[in-house]
Amino acid sequence: MTDVALRVTSHVGRDLLQSAQLFRHEHAVVWEYVSNGLQYKDPGTKPTVVVKVDVKSKKIQISDNGRGMLIHDLKRYFQMHGENLDRKEGRPGRGYFGTGKSAAFGIAKVLRMTTVRDKKRSRVELTRKEIEARSEGDEIPVRILENEVKTSAPNGTVIEIEQIILKQIDIGSIVRHIERHIAHWPDATVIVNNHECEFIEPDISREETFSTKGTEYEEKLGEAVLKVKVAKTFLEEERRGIAILSEGVWHETTLAGCERKPFAEYLFGTFDVLALGRDQSSPPAFDMSRSMKLNPRNETVAEIIRFVGVHLETIRKDLEKHDRERRQSEEQKRLQKQGSKIAELINQHFKTWREKLRHTIAKAGTGKDLLPNKDENAVLEGKIEFGDELPAIIVGASFNENDSSWSEAEPGSEPSIEDAKIKLDEKSEKNLAKRAQGNSKENPAGGFNVVFEKIGINEKRAKYDRESRTIYVNLEHPRIALELKSATGQSPVDDPNFIRMAYEIAFTEYAIVLAQELSSEQYYLDPQDALFELRQTLDDLSKAFALVWGQPGRARS
Repeated sequence: MTDVALRVTSHVGRDLLQSAQLFRHEHAVVWEYVSNGLQYKDPGTKPTVVVKVDVKSKKIQISDNGRGMLIHDLKRYFQMHGENLDRKEGRPGRGYFGTGKSAAFGIAKVLRMTTVRDKKRSRVELTRKEIEARSEGDEIPVRILENEVKTSAPNGTVIEIEQIILKQIDIGSIVRHIERHIAHWPDATVIVNNHECEFIEPDISREETFSTKGTEYEEKLGEAVLKVKVAKTFLEEERRGIAILSEGVWHETTLAGCERKPFAEYLFGTFDVLALGRDQSSPPAFDMSRSMKLNPRNETVAEIIRFVGVHLETIRKDLEKHDRERRQSEEQKRLQKQGSKIAELINQHFKTWREKLRHTIAKAGTGKDLLPNKDENAVLEGKIEFGDELPAIIVGASFNENDSSWSEAEPGSEPSIEDAKIKLDEKSEKNLAKRAQGNSKENPAGGFNVVFEKIGINEKRAKYDRESRTIYVNLEHPRIALELKSATGQSPVDDPNFIRMAYEIAFTEYAIVLAQELSSEQYYLDPQDALFELRQTLDDLSKAFALVWGQPGRARS
């Protein structure tokens, strides 16, 4: 019998392109190279990265002042799944699996790198065509355009990503993604197309810390401190949650089971767990992707989620309690009444505008209904919970009032309240539901709401929640606060000057939102069309307001 040598091999081209599929969006690709520039720098250097996005030419360039690379460094860089030397030498960082070099090919066909280290410049290029040409899985040659040419340029690297295959390049998503991450790089400067990215922490109403020291969690997590902050207003989805870190390296953001509960959208913070980065158990805490998701089956991760979840739920319930008390105040009731009147005018305009738009689209033959109404019951379903205020039925499980037990929803399932769901039903003889507390986003059949909230002096004068179509007027904005302070009468919120300002602010925010929504649907062929729509909307609402204000007591009562 002939001896046969068996070896583990790899199809290099397929391996590289499969790794590239982890980077399917422009923001993830750009951040991969931006973060390299921020992390791998010379001692004492303040990291600076400049990103230039050329939408028309389908190109992205990322330039940094990092430590740069020599040819032998580039050889290691292009080794798939190579060991990260910084991590090997005890310096913490993002690099675990060495897949970052493939990122560009998730969205483009050409990757070019120009890098300078110790007054020597090297330039290399790799294309998707060359990768795919290696059908047998052989090693892929990286074209060397310059090999350590002498230069007076400082250390740094320029990444050029060309022939981008995306239909559109979303510059806004790149900026938002960087600003979300840059919170953990306080000494860094990142500029995208002349916009300097910066993380501005939301105004907070309170902050609490929780330590694992002396608790049951210390054995697995070591001594670590959870910092929870409560924002004054709801946070955009990408800013909510606790950032799970290890030695400053960000691995996930989580609300630990509170995601769909009232006031969870106000919570954010950090939890830096040294044990996470050093965890060697199986299954591993994280994989080779940049998914920003930890593995909940890992023991360390499970303990982290449990610790965070317990404390977030405590804070969230306390916020619910205080919100119920706040809603009972007379001034809040007056504000809500004014908000409803403003929303009434906005929704009248929205209804008329939508009908006009429908006719225009029908004549054009596109057949697409932009900004469709949401079914009223569908809107309300997500904003109710078990209670005794609204007629409803229970689906998914049944409740036995005699022994207070839940019966099985389906054969083989575990009976519990978690299996049950509330569905509004006017024909029901029992009130089994109530509106979720802390949720002021009740949406009248897909229309708009106007709500007055104290959301911080650093927030804009108005803020829009796209999911619920709610416009928040910021009572703590310096200009609005000044009007309230100088108001005359028993209640500042009834002052005519304040009311006129509130209407103007809400109208302006609505007009901007309308133009933005249509723009995101590519309704406008020219930016001037959006400006025309905005001006027309403001003019229509101003006239509607004048008619209402002209009726004695109509707007002011």
